[in-house]
Amino acid sequence: MNESMSRVLLYGGAFVAVAGIAIAWSNTSTDADVMTLLSSADSQLRMAHAIPPVDLQGKRLDKRDEMIVHAIEQLGKVERIEPGLACTAEFRGFAHMLQGEFSEAAACYQDASMRNDCGDEQRDILAFNQARMLIQAGDAERALEVFATNKLTLDARYGHQRRLEEATILRELGRTEEAFARLKVVSSDADASSMARLQAGREYVELGDFPAAEEALRGAQNEIPIADYYLAQLKLRQGQADICIELLERVSKSRPTEVRRMLREEAEAWSAVSQDARFQELSKVLPASPGR
Repeated sequence: MNESMSRVLLYGGAFVAVAGIAIAWSNTSTDADVMTLLSSADSQLRMAHAIPPVDLQGKRLDKRDEMIVHAIEQLGKVERIEPGLACTAEFRGFAHMLQGEFSEAAACYQDASMRNDCGDEQRDILAFNQARMLIQAGDAERALEVFATNKLTLDARYGHQRRLEEATILRELGRTEEAFARLKVVSSDADASSMARLQAGREYVELGDFPAAEEALRGAQNEIPIADYYLAQLKLRQGQADICIELLERVSKSRPTEVRRMLREEAEAWSAVSQDARFQELSKVLPASPGR
């Protein structure tokens, strides 16, 4: 698996939806009008994805909603010019996801995967998209069914990613033995990527197997510095506050902005060391650079 695709699969459903669209382009019509309309829809959806649905007061952002509606209008025009394109259905799934309509998004991803111009790799990513949207819609069992149905094709490229995502679903369903079985396959593979090990480590933490979590996270350290952040969380849960701070200090040297953001977003997880002067130094918000 190449690096860019590994990142796509690591970071979750929203990002994968965009990535699948990129793959779809190779199979679309070269008709100028179709390409222009698809490009417009692509831009609108990407911009909408970068904007939160509501402002700080909880009010919906009209501009974001307008972008999504405009993109859907462009997709309707494409379907009238050249019906049946896989990327059009995938775009519609992405639009539904942005609107919080997860069941509808899953249906669109399934529809896209069944269209004649859908390529093999695009179909794999659509399966992940469909499963993730079903989870968001509260239908974890159907998500597992999607993975089971597509297992043979997914495993040719993304077997460990399938196992990792199934492990999360199974844990949340209380089927921990099955979750552990999926993780064991990943963690015991000497050729597993560092990203796969990072994900496995985080999942082991959630399952309460701290020794396995530490082994997996340390296996990712050399290539993924942010693994130290999750190791720090693990050490804090084990009551080793000093080692926790040391790990945070190390990862902050290579990922200062990312670590500060994560510390703020997950403040509750760090409450046990929130009064530590070293932790406060790591998590403080830096003043903005003066403008010229």
